[in-house]
Amino acid sequence: MSRIVFRGKTYNSVFEMPNDIREAYQIEKRKRPAETNAAKPLTDFVEMSDEIREIYERALGNVEEKSASSRPLSELPKTEDIYRQSAPAHMRDLPSDESVYRKSKPLAPPTHPAIEPENDLRRLALTLFVVIVLSAVALFVMQTLN
Repeated sequence: MSRIVFRGKTYNSVFEMPNDIREAYQIEKRKRPAETNAAKPLTDFVEMSDEIREIYERALGNVEEKSASSRPLSELPKTEDIYRQSAPAHMRDLPSDESVYRKSKPLAPPTHPAIEPENDLRRLALTLFVVIVLSAVALFVMQTLN
């Protein structure tokens, strides 16, 4: 990991900075022009033969010349058209709309579960009531025995 030098002090990471300095560092980093934040070319890190370097720079030039949106979105082929082009010739005209597929009937008729869900809240309240009553009876019996 590279060291960060900010305002005359060196830090191993952003997390070593105090909060106020970290915020100032992040604000200053966002204000820097795009050129300083841009990545260095691969040729700065990797030793390449002249032939490989020429191929790399030619490819990099081709990528930079083309814009990200060379064709409008409306002119791009739809997914269905791409699938049709890649399908075998005898299958290109088959309908691909999923509405033609019908849901099949279940093998067994749906049944209701044999065990019905219980009303847990009512059971809890009843249990607490019984525990309180039994505790009161036990307390009363112990008081009368003493």
